[in-house]
Amino acid sequence: MDNEVSVKPSSVIVVGAGIVGPAIAYHLARQGAQVTVLEQDSPGSGVTRHSFAWINPHGEFPAAARALRAQALADYRRLQHELPALQIRWSGALTYGAADQQAPDTDEPTAEASTRWLDRAGVAQLEPHLQVLPERARYASGEGSLDPVAATRTLLDAACTHGARVFDQTRVLGLRVEGQRVLGVNTAAGLHRADQVLLASGCATPALLAPLGIQLPVQASPSILIRVNAPPGLVKTLVSNSQLEIREAADGSLLLAEDYIDAQGPQGPEAIAQQALASIRQLFRGAQAITLRSVEVGQRPMPGDQLPIIGPSTRYQGLYLAVMHAGVTLAPTVARLISQELLHGQTCAELAACRPARFA
Repeated sequence: MDNEVSVKPSSVIVVGAGIVGPAIAYHLARQGAQVTVLEQDSPGSGVTRHSFAWINPHGEFPAAARALRAQALADYRRLQHELPALQIRWSGALTYGAADQQAPDTDEPTAEASTRWLDRAGVAQLEPHLQVLPERARYASGEGSLDPVAATRTLLDAACTHGARVFDQTRVLGLRVEGQRVLGVNTAAGLHRADQVLLASGCATPALLAPLGIQLPVQASPSILIRVNAPPGLVKTLVSNSQLEIREAADGSLLLAEDYIDAQGPQGPEAIAQQALASIRQLFRGAQAITLRSVEVGQRPMPGDQLPIIGPSTRYQGLYLAVMHAGVTLAPTVARLISQELLHGQTCAELAACRPARFA
């Protein structure tokens, strides 16, 4: 059974400043907690920087995560209302081919996003440069995307306006433990103490927990993010099909997400990037002059059962975990729920399937 937080913590250390950590820090700080964020590099510099950043409640994920993903759009719109500096491109998303196999054949209107099927003419109206048109495509008009690094900094800035402290370039060397309680974290600059230590440290989390005898089944799952120089407006929505996932970034370039296969050679990142360029030129009218700007590999924290790991430690008081894939999509929802649990003593049913206790 999970340890429950019986006393509202007055101070919380958040380890990790990918987008999940700052979202949690903001929600905690605005409700009066004393929050300290520790980041070993710069905010958003890890897996967050390599995210395709599609705010997407659909797709392939365990059914037990549906309750969380279903709230993502509403929580992002709430967050954008609270933080006008948070820039989100609500372009909608077109999916077809292999990508639409998970989607039902009927329309799915929701409070935040109307999902409907379009014929060729409807697709052409939304994507006028798409010259290889599908017979049908699923269009989710309420879905969107963002610049994940800019969003991370916006959240941190907002947390700081509520009194949070942020220490970047500060590597956590280990957790300070006394008996069965975590008292804080050790860094090269010294000890930071708090009532609660929350690990939002992605792939680095298992190494922090191992000295405590906790084996957390989280592996680094590589993915490829490609950035392409292209004419502005070439892609109007977010397009996901059997060949690629593509959207326009805030600076007018195109972003593509691709599966990682090999480190080098004909299936390495550079080769995959060139294949992606060929696909864009084939699919979109006016794309002949596009050029490759960058291709990078990110390491996503992937729990063994692909479900987020969220909740208090089963063995140590004062320790809370928040490790997940699809962090960009889930950040505002899990941050809201975690703040309810830590600061108000609630047990959120939406997190029931995510508890660390399932690995005990």
